[in-house]
Amino acid sequence: MTPREPRHPLTILGAGYVGRALMRRFPAAIATRRAPAAEAGLRTFDLQARDTWDTPPVAGRAVVWTFPAAPLERVREFHAGRLDRAENLIVLGSTSAYLAPETAATPVHTVTEETPPDTTQPRVQGEEWLRRRGATVLRLAGIFGPGRDPADWLRRGLIRDGAGLVNLIHLDDIVEVVASLLERPRPGECLNLANGEPLAWRELAARFRRDGRLPADFTLPESRPDTRGKRVDNRRLRRLLPDRRLLSP
Repeated sequence: MTPREPRHPLTILGAGYVGRALMRRFPAAIATRRAPAAEAGLRTFDLQARDTWDTPPVAGRAVVWTFPAAPLERVREFHAGRLDRAENLIVLGSTSAYLAPETAATPVHTVTEETPPDTTQPRVQGEEWLRRRGATVLRLAGIFGPGRDPADWLRRGLIRDGAGLVNLIHLDDIVEVVASLLERPRPGECLNLANGEPLAWRELAARFRRDGRLPADFTLPESRPDTRGKRVDNRRLRRLLPDRRLLSP
């Protein structure tokens, strides 16, 4: 079955990992990258370079912004007279916008969309400024999918503490959420994208040892006995896609 095109023509700002998945889902979309584009269908756009701001069409279109919305000054300038003419703006952020308290009394902290974000972060400043002007902000947990296997992160030694709690979301689920919002916009809202299965890295490592993605003798450093970090609440996401089974690594 051919995926339905969005209600408005689509522009994707940023042809990275998620942006390219959206391009595959919506082949008629126009996408951008920072370097001069050699690929068909890609336009040059750099938030830091004003002479590229008129390259991607935005007026009367749906726009998905995939890279950090920072710095705020440039976000405001690009929005004025350009992005403010978009019909539907979706901005991809990160659940790192929520800081987990590092206290013994609260080793695991649950965050929801109502949890105040850390507005000292430049990208959060831009996201919140755009959300107040009608953008939908998607706060993404750690992204996994083709070419991004958490088992590889462990194998390469990128994870240093087995006690740390990790929240994840599959690339296909991100695309499905964006497709839903392109069809039924939710302006001014924030939505957490996580699969609802937060795990300590030690638990993921054990899973990967069992299924053969890690050697049986793989060990992970442990700095503390108790699991610490944040648990990302995804009830709003489940209400948006009630029939979808979110993917696990």
